[in-house]
Amino acid sequence: MRTAAVVLNYGDPSDTLECVESLELSDDLDIDLYVVDNGPADARHDALRDAIGDRGQVIATGENLGYAGGNNVGVRRALETDVDLVWILNPDTRVKRRTLPTLKEHMAAYPDCGVVSARILYGPPGNRIWFDGATIDRTNGATSHMNNGKSTDAVGGRKILDVGYVTGAAPLIRRTTLERVGLLPEHYFLYFEETHWCVTVQEAGWRTMVNRDAEMVHLKRSSGVLPQPYYVYYMTRNRYGFARDALRIDPEAAMAHHQKTFLDPWRAKVADKAPAWLDRFDELVEMGRADAVAGRFGRNDAVTSFPTAESTLAAG
Repeated sequence: MRTAAVVLNYGDPSDTLECVESLELSDDLDIDLYVVDNGPADARHDALRDAIGDRGQVIATGENLGYAGGNNVGVRRALETDVDLVWILNPDTRVKRRTLPTLKEHMAAYPDCGVVSARILYGPPGNRIWFDGATIDRTNGATSHMNNGKSTDAVGGRKILDVGYVTGAAPLIRRTTLERVGLLPEHYFLYFEETHWCVTVQEAGWRTMVNRDAEMVHLKRSSGVLPQPYYVYYMTRNRYGFARDALRIDPEAAMAHHQKTFLDPWRAKVADKAPAWLDRFDELVEMGRADAVAGRFGRNDAVTSFPTAESTLAAG
């Protein structure tokens, strides 16, 4: 089975280039590479294209299309060829030599598996679990990574299992699944798109799985002590939309759970470390909720104009 790897770049290409370098050390090099630059074809794009050289195709989207929109550009290009599998990789992931061979063996052994993920470890050094499969609570839309934060030495049990969804950091997807189910939903822009897509995959009769014998690393560049404005807004808006549109459950019940388990803890942290940003936090939450109720999805450029908690703290 031939594989197309799609790596979505945004801004500084350093992580993207290191991700590609890790791919080149794989024991399976039957890979077509597509690097999607989520922005204009400017001088920075030209530099990325030159750095990739003849190792793969570099495609400029023209503007920031979000996670699904950007990746779908590469997926569409890959599906124009005869590849059997499409591997979407976040630029801050690093694959190991046996990651792809093990996942391809999995796909050959489970022909009803539409998408599979490796066990993904925090890195460095890479012995603590970030993703080991995931669950969806279909009563309130809550999602959770299994074994998150645990050492690999402390986790036993089955190595291969069906899961509620596969993280968007590194899903290996069967071509026929994409052809029958469609590409990732782009209206979320950021967060919940892969979760919604996996629900659709399952409803179409395909399995979503994790194979813990395959391992890779996620550097988690986007994590921080305080939440970014886009994180608060898109997680709130999209949780509502996911509950209503993918799970077809009461979105207000989902939002009540989201408030208790996600927003309240973050708000408490903001109150402790950057109290001057609390009004902005509340404004982002209300904007996310209002947009979801009104059906306003896609990219929201207003969010990018919000000051961050860190900048507010620094300004005194």
